[in-house]
Amino acid sequence: MNINKKKIIFVILAGGESKRFGGGLKTLSKINNKSIFNRILEKLKKNEIEILINANQSHEEFLKSNLPIIKDKKKGFLGPLAGIHSSISWCMKEYKDKEWVFTVPSDTPFLPENLLEKFCNKLEKNVQILVARSNNKVHPVISMWNVNLLNSLEKELSLKNRKIMTWVERHNFDYVDFNYKTFDPFFNINTTNDLKSAENLDHLNE
Repeated sequence: MNINKKKIIFVILAGGESKRFGGGLKTLSKINNKSIFNRILEKLKKNEIEILINANQSHEEFLKSNLPIIKDKKKGFLGPLAGIHSSISWCMKEYKDKEWVFTVPSDTPFLPENLLEKFCNKLEKNVQILVARSNNKVHPVISMWNVNLLNSLEKELSLKNRKIMTWVERHNFDYVDFNYKTFDPFFNINTTNDLKSAENLDHLNE
């Protein structure tokens, strides 16, 4: 199925509280003098499509990017599903030409260069959701969502479910597989120890 990538918008999900990291915005932490946020932004910009930030705090570094920043519509830090919901809702109002919202977490500094390309190549008719999988490990926050899922997602949030795959499995979805030998391109940073590991992995990524 051919898809015009201009129908897709990237969303960096940065709406969490970084509790396991010790608070603050872990996406602003630096790996070898460059913030995780800026690393992600550089990768996504190469695709030349719109990018949106979902954040509940408007930090200076977010503002410097000159990208739209949207907060969760559902209050209470309800997790990635709330960010996905707000992003789809916002796009349907502000970017009526968009059909897909492609979310990435704000703590994955080593996203693969061919991320969007592989997703677009995997898209088949009637599939509503594509989910990244690396060496059989599922990464549900790194996914592409059809905007027609908004009503379904609103119902899911009203049921107080926060597990992404529980909701995903109720729809037509597929996985996009990435294989690796050295380290997972979707390695995410939850703790300060993960940040130290990322500094070592960064040298392998050069």
